[in-house]
Amino acid sequence: MKSLSAVAAVICASSLICTLVSTFVSESSTKKMINLVLGAFIICSLIIPIKNAFADFNLNLSQYESSDELSASYDEAYEKQVVNQTKANLEKTLEQILEQNSIKINSCEIILSVKGDNSIIISSISIYISKEYTPYSDNISSITQQNFGVKPNVITE
Repeated sequence: MKSLSAVAAVICASSLICTLVSTFVSESSTKKMINLVLGAFIICSLIIPIKNAFADFNLNLSQYESSDELSASYDEAYEKQVVNQTKANLEKTLEQILEQNSIKINSCEIILSVKGDNSIIISSISIYISKEYTPYSDNISSITQQNFGVKPNVITE
């Protein structure tokens, strides 16, 4: 903020000086020449503070990651977000499928893996049920295996 007020003060002072000099010069061919010199003086007084501001500006790009590094980290973050969203969707779908078969589970956990060709596979499924649903363990396993192609671990809590 101090530099901005200093620039404004320089501009005002140079304008005032130019106005004073211009008023003391009589109407003649020298007045045109003096007006030209005063105009150049005002332009210089405007340019010098801007030049000094850019001279103090230091742009050090070595501290920032390259575009290749940034895109790699963005790709990894995007892949992680896709996997997390897929996991949440699959868990919600499993709960809904079991609920349609009148089976209420406490929770479920689906562990996903990403293969080399960027495909997502289900590594394991863990289903947590209360003791009252223990007789339905085989039914839960068959429904889950039929819909997801993976035999789940049914855990009684």
